Amino acid sequence: MGGGKETPRQKLIGLMYLVLMALLAMNVSKSILNAFIIVNDKFEHAANLTHKTTEAMLDKMNQSIVVMKSSGAAQKEIEDIEAIINSANEIRELSRTTSNFFVWEASDMIHHSDPVMPAPFYTEEGSPEKPYYVLMQMDTLSKKDDYDTAPHMYLLEGVLEPSERGINIENRLFSFRDSIITMAAKYSVDNGEGGATEYFIDPTILVRPPNSHDTTDFEESITEALKTVHPSDQARIKRIIEVLTVPEVIGNHGEEYPWIAYQFDHTVIVAAATIFTALKNDVKMAEQLAIEVVSGRATIESFSFNKIIPLAFSKSSYINQGDSLDLKIMIAAFDSTEAMNLEYYIDDTSHTGDPLVFSGEPGDALTLSGGVGTHVVEGTIEVKEKGAVKKKPWKFNYSVGAPTATVANADLAVLYRGWENKLKISASGYEPEAIKISCSGCSISKKGDFYIANPGKGKIATVSVSATTEDGKTVKLAAEEFRIFPLPLPKPYFANQTFDKPTMKKGTAISASQVLAKLGDSPLNVKYTVTGFKMIVTKGGKIAELKAKNGRLTNDMKAAIKKLPKGTSLTFVGVSAAGPSGKSQPIGGLSFKLI
Repeated sequence: MGGGKETPRQKLIGLMYLVLMALLAMNVSKSILNAFIIVNDKFEHAANLTHKTTEAMLDKMNQSIVVMKSSGAAQKEIEDIEAIINSANEIRELSRTTSNFFVWEASDMIHHSDPVMPAPFYTEEGSPEKPYYVLMQMDTLSKKDDYDTAPHMYLLEGVLEPSERGINIENRLFSFRDSIITMAAKYSVDNGEGGATEYFIDPTILVRPPNSHDTTDFEESITEALKTVHPSDQARIKRIIEVLTVPEVIGNHGEEYPWIAYQFDHTVIVAAATIFTALKNDVKMAEQLAIEVVSGRATIESFSFNKIIPLAFSKSSYINQGDSLDLKIMIAAFDSTEAMNLEYYIDDTSHTGDPLVFSGEPGDALTLSGGVGTHVVEGTIEVKEKGAVKKKPWKFNYSVGAPTATVANADLAVLYRGWENKLKISASGYEPEAIKISCSGCSISKKGDFYIANPGKGKIATVSVSATTEDGKTVKLAAEEFRIFPLPLPKPYFANQTFDKPTMKKGTAISASQVLAKLGDSPLNVKYTVTGFKMIVTKGGKIAELKAKNGRLTNDMKAAIKKLPKGTSLTFVGVSAAGPSGKSQPIGGLSFKLI
């Protein structure tokens, strides 16, 4: 980004800045502002392509594990590949949280510029547990030419020095750089003498370029730090350092600006958001380079084959009605000219006696059966590897079940009054239309994959599962008793803090925009909406109350918080919230000492 040679992204940002300075003296046209949006989309597209490349590398390594296990590779080789995959996943997670941080900053900046805009101003892609943030299209912004918000958030008032929040951007970038090169450089190689040679990097050796031109010391520090890195990894790790290192100051028309000031001083909101997207792009580029380093250490054996077919398999071939199994769909490669020769044992892990033998065409199936319970079949298959026939081990578990029934509360071991309690109920051994679900003390109905239980006024509810046999008799399969409780009240939160923390940084309070109501650590995912609160302030030596009719701070409240001196209390009282029933009720108040 800055150290040594400028990246294309930095050159582009520098050009954007110069053009922007010239245009701010005149009435900037919408077409110019929209040009920044186009540049932002280009950065986002580049980050997405890099992300797909990284995903492909990870998929290739995961597939190599399947090949090695199925081909009977040595356990040590499998463990080495698994360690490499774990390192790659750690790099991937660090990159995800860091890139999401820069998208969140852009989103929060846009919301500060125009509170009418959606908050957050990003979408989530990928898995719900570990999503990737993508900034929304900025052509919907009504204040594209706002050049006050960015410097107000990231620079000190009236001077070209970064604020605490601006410094945090640099710190986050350098922290990511040091962590990712440390993880990528860590490597141990057998020295052939019963020991190992350890490779690593010490990020503290690296120095920051004082400006964008004087990079001699920076380049020398990279050379010194790379001395302990494996030679085959040095070029990529050097590139990561260069991409993620920014200088202390940048020259501009004879003047020197701190790096943060160069990015955000009098920068319109669309350009500032584009800078954050560019930072996200740099993070994804560094992630790709780091995973290229660790994935390059993975090697697998090669096999000859002339046919590829889809293959579906699972750890178990038996499930209860209403349950699910993990079915994996993969590609199988094999030589269709070679017969399939198997030797196997059923429920005989000690392999006593002679094995069973099966010969047939590739893709032919074994017929398995057995009594009620779990079974295991394992053996070997002949595989021609580099011209030599080898026996590769395989194993499969399956179950034979008798009619049973289970009831599980997907939320808690209790039912909550006023809440749609999700129950996952299954019963095997009978046709689905023969199964009946009933409840004493609650009403129950089917909704998607769950049964929804709504308790009555009592204290106990019993969910029963029964089935009708072919001769018309009713068989009771299960009955589960639940205690009934009212929904717990939520806690008020401000700036992600509640009762358990008595102090709050003033900058944090200023940047917050609403009071929320949440259950905290409760496993219930109940949505509560704040319907009103009061903020206590002092005006002219007198106590006054500012009222809000929802969870958002009014403009008067925000202005009052800015005027509060450190050491005084920020107090909210009369916080009320509404839950699933829509009925509003008080949930208490909050008080923090500003520091």
